Amino acid sequence: MTPVNEATEYSSRSFIPKPRAFEAQAKIINKQANLDVSPIEINSEAKSMVVLNSVLEETNELFAGFLLKEAETYIGTPYRYGGTTRSGIDCSAFVRNVFESFDKSLPRVSADQAKEGVTISREEAREGDLVFFATRGRGRVSHVGIIHGRNEDGELEFIHSSTSKGVMVSSLNDKYWGPKFLYLKRVL
Repeated sequence: MTPVNEATEYSSRSFIPKPRAFEAQAKIINKQANLDVSPIEINSEAKSMVVLNSVLEETNELFAGFLLKEAETYIGTPYRYGGTTRSGIDCSAFVRNVFESFDKSLPRVSADQAKEGVTISREEAREGDLVFFATRGRGRVSHVGIIHGRNEDGELEFIHSSTSKGVMVSSLNDKYWGPKFLYLKRVL
């Protein structure tokens, strides 16, 4: 039986090729190197973790897609400080409302939302992750958005309720948003 701590190495970022890939690789190596290499065997516990990780990843991707479709229905909704409805909404209420549409509860204010989930890098960011900004300086969270994807240049884009234009999609590299960026969190 595999020790408990060994199973933890198979996180949602784990990758173990399927047995068919091992067999194909072994055949190629044998043919080109004139060797007799046998594919390694993966224990059944590891296979189960690979399957579970794959299902989890696919489920999160589907959820993020539905989440963004809901977020996009708010595009054009005007900004209103303290607003929580489609007649006027602030950034944190926008994020909370979108997630609550799918029974995922988040705190009401962006500073509290920033305490949820795990911090991730820009490279790890994917649709549905939260992005936080310090719009008032002093390094404190005062704005939040949802990662919308990457544009054709690979730059991260996010959907949020902007004080000037309401709910819209912006680039993380924008001259206004870029310098105010704090960090990204994964709550899914």
